[in-house]
Amino acid sequence: MTAPHVLIPVKALGLAKTRLARVYTPGERADLALAMFEDTLDAALQLEDVTVTVVTGDPDVARAARARGAHVLADPPDSGTEPLNAALSYAAGQIRTSTPEATLVALQADLPAVHPSELAEALAHARRVGRAVVVDHTGAGTSVLVHCFPDRPFEPRFGSDSAARHIASGARALEGDWPGLRLDVDTGADLEAAVALGVGPATTATLDRIGLPLGSLR
Repeated sequence: MTAPHVLIPVKALGLAKTRLARVYTPGERADLALAMFEDTLDAALQLEDVTVTVVTGDPDVARAARARGAHVLADPPDSGTEPLNAALSYAAGQIRTSTPEATLVALQADLPAVHPSELAEALAHARRVGRAVVVDHTGAGTSVLVHCFPDRPFEPRFGSDSAARHIASGARALEGDWPGLRLDVDTGADLEAAVALGVGPATTATLDRIGLPLGSLR
């Protein structure tokens, strides 16, 4: 069983969480996005024999990643019309060069309620089928893409209707009771749901500081 190599792409914090602009300032949204990333990264780092690479052009994200022991890879210079998929494909190519047998795991960066046990269980299920996704709470997006085939291209298809696009590429949609792993936070309702599940310490500390205006987030 090959060791997992988790890839976490993170865009510039100044561009993050625009759907929360009604209640949070740009600086608060950036702080919240960084905190959610930190909690997501901490969960990923608890997988057995894991290597984590964060793909980003944001210096604050890179600093936080290195402080926790993750590798950092800068965004590719030419990301085209799908920068998230371009960043993941570039990172996968770099990893395949040095560790061709690694199991590649693309993980969203905004999963503040995820538990390490959820990640570990989903990865174990994915390894039985070779290529798999965890569909997010909306039923349309992808929280995790796992690719175990060293002789096949990675082919991330994040973006609009990514779950269907990944499944069309041969990925199996995994069944499992993983509420934290499925709950990527984009909207106020998502944030409230994550808090109800229980978010990690970084997100908790940030929300203690900037507040959680219940009701007004919807």
